[in-house]
Order: sequence, then structure tokens, then C-alpha cells
Amino acid sequence: MVIGGVDVVVPVQILVSAGLGAAIGLERELSAQAAGLRTHMLVCLGAAVFTLTGAITLHTDPTRIAAQVVTGIGFLGAGAILREGATVRGLTTAASLWLTAAIGVAVGLRSWNAAWLSTVVGLGILLLVKVFERDALPRRRMLEITLTVDPEAHIDSVVKRASAILPKSRVIGVAYVNSLQTVTIVSRAEHRRAITEIATELRALGGVRGVAVSR
Repeated sequence: MVIGGVDVVVPVQILVSAGLGAAIGLERELSAQAAGLRTHMLVCLGAAVFTLTGAITLHTDPTRIAAQVVTGIGFLGAGAILREGATVRGLTTAASLWLTAAIGVAVGLRSWNAAWLSTVVGLGILLLVKVFERDALPRRRMLEITLTVDPEAHIDSVVKRASAILPKSRVIGVAYVNSLQTVTIVSRAEHRRAITEIATELRALGGVRGVAVSR
């Protein structure tokens, strides 16, 4: 809609893109992710501005601008992914940034139905599917467990007894630090089994001085 030579829809697109980005970003913020509310708002707003600028510029194909947005968001997504030992974190946040950029592109192209519906579905995936994964599916995350062992203890014996507690596990490293031995094991977390329970059982093994568990 043009009033007095000014397209009044543009301010609406800018505000809507920031709002939809905020909806996705708020969930990430509440989940204590590094890329939270402000990041998602800015990503969605930036994608929308790039796209609508391409759409209103003469002799410019807006889809070419949108394609560059997809490429650029890949760098932000890569920055959100962290590897911690055997575990990779941030994949969901990287995917949410990618979705947020797509929503911004849809707003920039004035595809309103695609924009709001994608936001609703995305929030459903982040909120409802997360609950379903936690309560109905076995935990698939890998645990990385480091056992500190007495110098006199035999590593093979400790690993064998630890395997009885962690049936789906494998050794990925053995080290000797300050006359102590450490053995690092990766294992899939069992459904509804608390990490504290696993750590307590491992700590009770003969020759084990300390247990560190991360995922």
C-alpha cells in the first residue's frame, strides 16, 4: 500500500520480522542458549531488510538477495555449534537461526501466511517436540565419563567393571597425570537414569578416586 508516495507496508514488515524473530528467540533465551532473543530478532530483521530492499530496487531479483541471506546465515549457525568432548552442542540453535532467517525472507517477500505459520510450527517443534523427546524417547545423547584411578589399580579391570554399569560404552582415551591414571569412556545415557546415579555407582568401584560426567 502506497500513501503519499510512501509504501506503508515496509514499516509493518520491519516490525513483524522483529516480532516473529523474538518469538523464536525467546524460547532459545529461556533455554539458556548463547544465541537468544536479540540474536534471533536481528537475524529475522536483517533477512527481511535484505529481501525487501532487493524487492524494491529496480532491476534486482529479490530471490538472489534471499539466496545470499541463506549463505550468510550459515556462518552464524556454525558459530553456534560447539563440540565438547564426544558431544556436539548448539545444533538446534543453529537450525533455529536458519529458520528465523527463512521467516525474515518470507516477511520481506510479503508471504505473510508462510511467515507466521512457520513461526508457529517452529515454536511447536522447539517446545512440544522437546517434551516428547524427553518423556517418550530414549535419551540419545552421549555421556563422556572420566574416571580417576589409583596408580596401583589395573585399568582393564576398572573398565570391565565400569562396562557392567554402562553396557553401551567404549574407551576413547587413557592418560597418566601426576602419578594418577585417568580413563575416558563414552556411553549413551539410559532412559530415565539420572547422571548422579551413574556417577555414584562408578565412584563406588574399587580403585576409582573420582568421576567426572559431561554430555
